[in-house]
Amino acid sequence: MGVKLVMRITSLLLLTYGLAEAKAPIAKPGCPTDCGNVSIPYPFGTRRGCYMNQSFEIVCNGTGSSTKAFLPSFYMMEVLTISISDPDYIIYEPGVIRVNMPIISSSNCNVSRSRSGGVDMTGSPFFLSSYRNTFISVGCNNMALMTGIDPMVVVGCISDCNNKSMTDKEVKCSGFNCCQTTVPIGIQVLNVDFKRIDESKASEECKYAFLADRQWLESNNTDPSYDVQHLEYVPVFLEWTASPNFSNMESSTELRRRNAFWYYTSYGVRFYSCLRGYEGNPYLPTGCQGKLKFKYHK
Repeated sequence: MGVKLVMRITSLLLLTYGLAEAKAPIAKPGCPTDCGNVSIPYPFGTRRGCYMNQSFEIVCNGTGSSTKAFLPSFYMMEVLTISISDPDYIIYEPGVIRVNMPIISSSNCNVSRSRSGGVDMTGSPFFLSSYRNTFISVGCNNMALMTGIDPMVVVGCISDCNNKSMTDKEVKCSGFNCCQTTVPIGIQVLNVDFKRIDESKASEECKYAFLADRQWLESNNTDPSYDVQHLEYVPVFLEWTASPNFSNMESSTELRRRNAFWYYTSYGVRFYSCLRGYEGNPYLPTGCQGKLKFKYHK
């Protein structure tokens, strides 16, 4: 009798521990949950029937450790991470996807590296993240202006190689051959117009501009001032939303059933998130589940 009792208690503890370790589903049933090292949550998916619409399709290329994920709806940019809104984050934000985005260069650069166009995501669920990214430009006698945004807003920065006019050259992109500035909120277009600061000075040097993940810039050993010519892509954060396609989640009853809520971005687009204390995927019918913890009872 004593042996049976111990076995039952042990089984109960194992069952409780298993529930605590179980993860809430993030992908549709029967769909791949990852591509290489990248987790693929719905509304993203790697095959028809697994993603919500074409914008969220992920192409998975390669085999084994060389497998990589790509976003075909925009220039086949490599995907580094995808995440759903985190309810425990101090600031409510939509889901984010981190991608490798090409660098834009001026017209007098090497043809193979030159990229005359920028990025246009108009009409898509993707937005260039403002507080996660920074705008960077490299070059002497250079003023780089972001174009394609609100014509009433002028965003850009100035860089030069005049030792007398520039600030701390030990700081990355402080103005000496490299500058940086904040990214406007809620934009989907990135084009750049390069201008000379001093029109009287000829400037045939190649100039570059790009967005970059702030943390990557601060923590990476790469210094764009000197290494940009060796870079083809840099990590950039895109925010993603899916609210226009989820009218079935508008009712408070359905939101409660999914343990989810909706919120607006600072640029007025709705997104969904799990309630605090829950985890999972609010975009799936299974919704969010409570975060279970293993507790030992004497």
